[in-house]
Amino acid sequence: MISKFSHECHCRIAFTLSLVLYILAPAAYAAENQSYAELVSWIKAGSPDTSSLTTGQRLTINDREQYLEGLIPISAWEYYIFNDMDMEFAERGSYPPSSDWGVRMDQDYSIDERGVLIDFTGGGFPFPDINEDDPFAGQKVIWNMLWRPGNVDYDMPMTTWLRSEGGKLDRKLEFTSVASTYARGDHCLVEGYEEVKSKRVMEFRSPRDMAGAKDMSITYVDHDRENSGWMYIPSQRKPRRTLASERTSELMGMDMIREDINGFGGKVYENKWTYLGKRDVLATINVRDNPESGGPHLWVPHKARWEVREAHAVLIEPRSETHPYSYKIVFVDVETNWTLWMFAFDRQDDQLLRMNQHYLKYSESYATEMPQQAPYVKQDFSDNIGHFVMLHLGESDINAKKPHATITHCYVRKRDFSPARAKQFYSLRNMISGRR
Repeated sequence: MISKFSHECHCRIAFTLSLVLYILAPAAYAAENQSYAELVSWIKAGSPDTSSLTTGQRLTINDREQYLEGLIPISAWEYYIFNDMDMEFAERGSYPPSSDWGVRMDQDYSIDERGVLIDFTGGGFPFPDINEDDPFAGQKVIWNMLWRPGNVDYDMPMTTWLRSEGGKLDRKLEFTSVASTYARGDHCLVEGYEEVKSKRVMEFRSPRDMAGAKDMSITYVDHDRENSGWMYIPSQRKPRRTLASERTSELMGMDMIREDINGFGGKVYENKWTYLGKRDVLATINVRDNPESGGPHLWVPHKARWEVREAHAVLIEPRSETHPYSYKIVFVDVETNWTLWMFAFDRQDDQLLRMNQHYLKYSESYATEMPQQAPYVKQDFSDNIGHFVMLHLGESDINAKKPHATITHCYVRKRDFSPARAKQFYSLRNMISGRR
């Protein structure tokens, strides 16, 4: 027979255990929802019915079950769904490229058995029609993303905030990226540089210990050729080559690796590819302005304009066992071919390691909506009108394992280099001397 004292002890233990499980359940649920398998299951579940949503409607935590959980990828729920959240719903827009996009393409190109694009020189989308039954569908989505209009040809001052939990500001960076397309379909910007796809220079303004630091990268038309890169730190007084292996190391202490830029910035042949189909997702694809930061850690866009967009879902599996990611899933907008969301999973446990989400704006919107200026340089945003491209206004990069985040606001002005100016601007000698 069980004594009264023993019975009371058992009851107290059972109550305590139940209480502990109740307290820990949300954390366990969140961890489960950040696994690779959970995101794949979310994609396969299909898109929800959004016909009842109306333009201007504000989506809040009260819409979690009806809309938010079906439109925000499950790996992002922990960060993007919060008590005082406020999303402005906008009607799905149309954002066509310029009328001459695709007109000056050289049609003599192909895709090889590795899924690598051969002899393509730009000027249009290499694969305007994606067939989900095509064994190279995933790679073709990425090639369209890598060669999309508006990807470069800009002056882009940027302000970046590095934040830990609770919104604590650990570091603030100010820098400018200037990039130009060389390969332009049937011609090259600079004669004699036909092997170059594009060039980019990043120059840091602050903080003081990084002021004057520069990073130059060159991408090539031949995908088998490794990108060239140089890093210049004033205190070291000479540039050094950046190595291919640095594509998987964090960029300037931020919560991303070089391969995370644009969702995928690596080599196609170094990965396995699976096309997972199309899926509707919420996206900040034509924001009114650089959004304010929200959420419990100030890591995500708040009070911004969102659209439901149809996106290609592509699974990327790095072949190298030393790569930090076991899987990466990107959501690429079907119409514009811009990456909307990216999720990368840790090779150690297949749980979420890094993710990013992009803020975009259509160039023709600048006729009526001018975003804020960079705090340290003035941009003439009217130069953007007439280009008919998406422009990158920033992103949220979250490292789920630290945990930590990098939030960036970009202030983009479209820029056209003359051949002579481009040749001078991207000279390694001028990069070191500071001449621009």
